[in-house]
Amino acid sequence: MTLEQAQVNCRCPRAGQFAVQYWSDGAVVYDDANGSLHALTPIAGEAFALLQAEQASDARSLAYAMGLAEPEVEELDMLQSLLLQFESMGLIACTQG
Repeated sequence: MTLEQAQVNCRCPRAGQFAVQYWSDGAVVYDDANGSLHALTPIAGEAFALLQAEQASDARSLAYAMGLAEPEVEELDMLQSLLLQFESMGLIACTQG
């Protein structure tokens, strides 16, 4: 994880506007604003729930909230990639700083 990635702050400004259904094998997010439907893996579903609840705002805080006390670089990179995917889907908004 680079220093730039560590300084990205993400939030879910429309958290209450999504219909989310969680199952043991993943989650589905429906965005009524544009009619999009997104299938999430179990890890992505857990991460999205933490972002919606404002319990995390970047890859490192997400790792801690998911129970990774000492996250490896690969885990942080995977979570950072997940944040970028969420942002590209319009589920969250990320800013540098």
